[in-house]
Amino acid sequence: MLKRTVRHKSGCPKCARGEGHQVHVLTVSYAGGRVRQFSVRRERVAEVRRWLDNYQKLKDAIEAICELNHHLLRPDAALPRGRKKRD
Repeated sequence: MLKRTVRHKSGCPKCARGEGHQVHVLTVSYAGGRVRQFSVRRERVAEVRRWLDNYQKLKDAIEAICELNHHLLRPDAALPRGRKKRD
């Protein structure tokens, strides 16, 4: 999640002072290189951060399972060269 500062061109005293308005943005990448950005309301920032943390934990677990499957499918790859397992 990104933090950005938005500044209005005119009519906003806060922006005129150079402060701007801080907003939170969730950036999501899709297949084919397409990227979408979603504004996140201040009251939902903590919830979205939990979702992102859950997503990262799930992704790490799936990668660990894939790595384990790789080792189970190719046990000979773990042996040193020249000493292949014989049946």
